[in-house]
Amino acid sequence: FALALLRQDGVGRVTAQRLLQRFPTYDGLLATPREQVLLRLKGAPNAERTVGILFDQEAFRDEIQQSVDTIDALAGKHIQVIAEGHPHWPRGMQDLDRPSRPVVLYTFGSTEVLAETSVALHARPPIQGSTFESVQLLARKLIAEGIPIACGAETGFDFVLHKLNSSANARCVMVAHCGLARVDNQARPSAAAAVRAGGVLISPFAPTHGPFDHDDAERVQLQTAIAGPSVFCDPREHTPEVHALEWAIEAKRPVFGIAGESEDDAHPLPDHVHALERPVDYDWVIAASRVAG
Repeated sequence: FALALLRQDGVGRVTAQRLLQRFPTYDGLLATPREQVLLRLKGAPNAERTVGILFDQEAFRDEIQQSVDTIDALAGKHIQVIAEGHPHWPRGMQDLDRPSRPVVLYTFGSTEVLAETSVALHARPPIQGSTFESVQLLARKLIAEGIPIACGAETGFDFVLHKLNSSANARCVMVAHCGLARVDNQARPSAAAAVRAGGVLISPFAPTHGPFDHDDAERVQLQTAIAGPSVFCDPREHTPEVHALEWAIEAKRPVFGIAGESEDDAHPLPDHVHALERPVDYDWVIAASRVAG
């Protein structure tokens, strides 16, 4: 039903979520008077047109069947589509506003880890050697404690986290900024190894979407939302990471930072970010993840 809604011209995330919140199934919607469904969409663009589409049962049931066929075809490729109500749907997604909250997630791997409290690790190249060493030390400590890491699905920084997880046979969540079929070829082997270790690769985008640079901001925010605490390494102004950091603070999430050490252009950590200056400080992240869980 969710996929069928998203297939309709003029039906975006907000409209789909408003409908799904009240009508989890198509049959449930049809059991409601047309006027009440229209009232549910009051103020939404193309509300009357959307309701007309929904109550054209023959045409819309065909849309649902096409969505079922899509889900079955993806399952044949070991990609599972999940939506709110699924037992492993990340509960932290509720903190996102509707335009930013995906209606479905495309997943490859063990979705069980999505229901656990992970710690998001963020860094954007270039990453200085000392900062890189610090975050790797933190990652190893989280893995040793059995706490899943939420990271991206790119080469470089993410690649190292994939390798640390797969080498330790530890579970992680990898968030792609494109459809799963478009993940960078260089990152595929490390991501696949992390999936075999019990991790999951996810995307809010259809499998053949992208990649587009502007979608990385959504990836970073989603990565932050599905986790409990977040750690930002050398966050710099005007980057998706700083936007996600500010969102996490507003959402009252535990936010930690590892400051960069550039001699030419230091980036001090923003207010309300707990600085991780020594390895002993990493225990704060572990404690925060236990409380959030």
